Amino acid sequence: MHEKMKNAFRILYTAAILGMLAVPAAALAVRESRGGDAADETGSVNTENRVLAAKPALHQEDGSFNRDYLPEFDAWFSDSFGLRTQLVTAYSKLTGTIFGVSTEKDVIIGKDGWLYYTPTVPDATGVRTLSDTEMQHIVYNMRMMQDYCEAHGAKLIFAAAPNKASIYPEHLPARYLQTGGQNNLDALHEALAQTGLTVCDWRNALRSAANDRLLYHKTDTHWNGDGAMLGYQTLMQTLGLDDFGFADTARTETCDWDGDLWDMLSPAEKNPDANAVYAVPQTYRTVGRMRSIDDLSIKTTCENGTGSLLMFRDSFGRALIPLLAERFASCSFQRGNAVPLDLLELQPADYVVYELVERNLDRLLTHAPQMPAPAAILPAAVPAEHPETLCLESETNGQYLHIYGLFDEAYAAADAVYVTLNGQSFQAFLCCEQEALALEQHQANGFSCYVPAALTADTVQITVQIAGQYVQYTAALENKNSVSD
Repeated sequence: MHEKMKNAFRILYTAAILGMLAVPAAALAVRESRGGDAADETGSVNTENRVLAAKPALHQEDGSFNRDYLPEFDAWFSDSFGLRTQLVTAYSKLTGTIFGVSTEKDVIIGKDGWLYYTPTVPDATGVRTLSDTEMQHIVYNMRMMQDYCEAHGAKLIFAAAPNKASIYPEHLPARYLQTGGQNNLDALHEALAQTGLTVCDWRNALRSAANDRLLYHKTDTHWNGDGAMLGYQTLMQTLGLDDFGFADTARTETCDWDGDLWDMLSPAEKNPDANAVYAVPQTYRTVGRMRSIDDLSIKTTCENGTGSLLMFRDSFGRALIPLLAERFASCSFQRGNAVPLDLLELQPADYVVYELVERNLDRLLTHAPQMPAPAAILPAAVPAEHPETLCLESETNGQYLHIYGLFDEAYAAADAVYVTLNGQSFQAFLCCEQEALALEQHQANGFSCYVPAALTADTVQITVQIAGQYVQYTAALENKNSVSD
């Protein structure tokens, strides 16, 4: 009898374990039977800073079997199993409470309830990840943008939004030691100081006020209402414009901000963060339909504003939109990696603000602004006797033929690169189109330019200028295809 009881207990124990393991799959099946709504009570709401794997199809469009179905299904199930947010939250709380470490590789649990974004650590500890050559290329690219803006009657302003860890490093865990070295933004500010480019130094302004008031969310990567207001004031000071006294309006404190870092750790549990809200007038109007403040393109007009603004922004610029839209008579806010600078030809503006968060400064090297490539007159060049493989790609993009690729890495410290086709030469950005070239990381020997789509040729001449010398390559050109010489 005693042995029977032990066997029965083993069976019940095994059944309980199997039942627990089956719950996520069962919950997923319930959700799929309801139409796959990831926001229902059995599903998982995506709060992660990435795109979750899509549900795979067993067959491809041509009817053939999808050979990648099993790994794709595994990725989809891992991202979509039922009760995922609840289980992720429970595991995160348990690990964080007992060991004080994060279960999410991109989130750092700091002191006093502070959370940090892992990719910002090198900037906070003083580690350079961009070389001097890459800094020179950024300056070169920014000068090209500045020349284009000035030719269209606009003033270009570059503004790097500081990482939270760069303003409040004291709440990082003690294991992240300050090296005292120069980081990417230090080097870029130093390099841009030698040019005539206008730079809005948000980092210095925020650091000066960081002890007086909290300027960033403790559980989010972004600045709060106070930080955004100071950012707006500093931008207006940089432009030499009246800030309309928005900071003097009534200020209230709320506790309703959902931190993006908190949501990555504990998606099933809310932990509202404090925020500051200013009673800034909202008399501006949007032009056309606006679904949310995160739209890729937003246009506004305001009868009480003056001047016009074209702003290229990322998520940090989100909190500035209501302020700038009320300050300027007309605004155009553009979000995305690509920078369509040629909007100036259709939408003239007095000011062009290029805002980019500190941790993404490398995007100045991986996405060439969309604008007509400046015409160039080439000096005599020495043809390369034994050039390394030249990667050249092109793609028709509206009114442009986008030509980009890689030249010999031995000349990565190039001073300039020119593209010639049909006897016409153009100045190219020193930019590696990493995504278009399907590279794991950007390289310093990239070039990119937009030439008139009407120009076609069988071959393209690439001229690399370095240390006063010129080296030429000639490569075949086939639109939308990658070729090499």
